[in-house]
Amino acid sequence: MKPVSLLSLIPLAAAAPSNGIKARGLTVPTGPVPENVRIVGVSLLGSGCPAGTADVQIDATKTLLEVTFSEYIIQTGPDTRASDWRKNCKLTLNMEFDEGFSFSTLATDMSGFAQIPEGSKGLCTNTFDFTGISGKTSYELELVGEIEGAFTLSADPDVVSWSPCGGTTAIMNMNTQCNISPTKDAALIAVDRISGAITVNVQLDWHKC
Repeated sequence: MKPVSLLSLIPLAAAAPSNGIKARGLTVPTGPVPENVRIVGVSLLGSGCPAGTADVQIDATKTLLEVTFSEYIIQTGPDTRASDWRKNCKLTLNMEFDEGFSFSTLATDMSGFAQIPEGSKGLCTNTFDFTGISGKTSYELELVGEIEGAFTLSADPDVVSWSPCGGTTAIMNMNTQCNISPTKDAALIAVDRISGAITVNVQLDWHKC
């Protein structure tokens, strides 16, 4: 796994522009992309994404996917339960695009709010795979205490899995999982106080089949 960089621990003062997704730490690929890309179906399952609390968008460049969670909260410490210490959300995205292309996830960043004392650590893992294709692409993001404030973490993978060639659709599965350890001390990973969400930005890389 390549190193993870902690890019920001200050409040997010500016929102992303309305004409596209601005992913901190991600560089938009410059290769050919399909003219038409759209998400035609989304299903959600997990403790971090109750019904109606997640949203998925793709930007105008067709290379940045933004997933937001409005009730994704991990807590440890007194009066918390095992169900509070770890959260996950599995998204199944049905993507439709022009014939002759395949895509992969090239990098990811994750933004939210954290209060983690010295001696505690948060760990978030974003894993991607494609239905019908073996292999997974994983990104690990660490929050090592002492931290208090808004954060953005960025990572890229060692292994990349591509969607199948020969069609105009692909089903991409994304599993986001976060936990904090040890569980005895009070700590928190939660939605950012300004945006009201934990956000995962996913950089898509396209190539011609």
